[in-house]
Amino acid sequence: MEMIEKYIYAVTHRLPQSQRADIAMELRGLIEDMLGERTNGGPVAQEDVESVLLELGHPKDLAEKYRGSKRYLIGPELFHPYITVLKIVFFALVVAMSVVFIIEYMIEPRSVVEHIFGYVTSVVSASMQAFVWITVGFAIAQYKGVAPKAGIAEESEKWSPSYLPPVPDQKKRIKRGEAITGIVFSILFLVFLYSSSHVFGVMMFEDGELVNVIPFLNGERIEQFINIIYVITVIGILKEGLKLIIGKWTKKLALYNLILNAVTLVLVAFLFNDQAIWNPDFMQELNQVSKADLNQDTYDLIKTIWMQSKAWVVIGFTIVLIIDTVSGFYKAYLK
Repeated sequence: MEMIEKYIYAVTHRLPQSQRADIAMELRGLIEDMLGERTNGGPVAQEDVESVLLELGHPKDLAEKYRGSKRYLIGPELFHPYITVLKIVFFALVVAMSVVFIIEYMIEPRSVVEHIFGYVTSVVSASMQAFVWITVGFAIAQYKGVAPKAGIAEESEKWSPSYLPPVPDQKKRIKRGEAITGIVFSILFLVFLYSSSHVFGVMMFEDGELVNVIPFLNGERIEQFINIIYVITVIGILKEGLKLIIGKWTKKLALYNLILNAVTLVLVAFLFNDQAIWNPDFMQELNQVSKADLNQDTYDLIKTIWMQSKAWVVIGFTIVLIIDTVSGFYKAYLK
């Protein structure tokens, strides 16, 4: 009957394409069996069909049962860590940009109105971008089923204490402070590079007041690589977000951690091995200061540190990421 086909369609079009044909066949057979029981093999009236379909329930609810879970953009299992990550990122952005604002104001105190306007717009713009990217990341995690299972047969009306999952080993648990620190570091990395051309570098003081900053990095080159910097930051937040969500070291999380750290290392090496990213006039600008305040030995020492620091940035990242990766696998395989 037409009403039956309409009901089957209303259920199956809410399901993945690959499941629709099989579930339509199963549902049609179920409805025929229910009608047979109701009429004892006699003629089927419109009222019988309506009664059976009402007994099966709303098509949306039946589709959710076939699908096995309700559809959420961000489900209850992920909502709390989602809000936590948003708060941490927003807090870190405000703190980091406030530091930048203070340094810029000290260098150029006359343009305080312009600095305040730039500060507010930067915080709002960065917060909006962070909100979008974090929401997209958690939505993907929800779609891929990254949310940890409670270990309880939630679909079942029956429940028993025996369904409770085991308590994770203390050594495998991931402290929230570790993940929060990682997220804050990712934000500082972004703000540091984004503002490096005019804020972060060797600070020059005159009569006790900050008058200039010799930047470490080349601002124009940073602008060209800004998308790579965004990707590194998003990967860092994603990695720490996974730790917050799962809450303990597992083999799967250790593997995710390895992949994300490997991608991060490749991007960092690509970024900092480009010599054009460093301020090409750094030593020349510093040389002007050395003639007035620094002796030759001190100047040569600074020059050596400057040249070696370019390599040590990548080496430092490599050591930290290797320690993080090995530590993750070690804790995941602890018995």
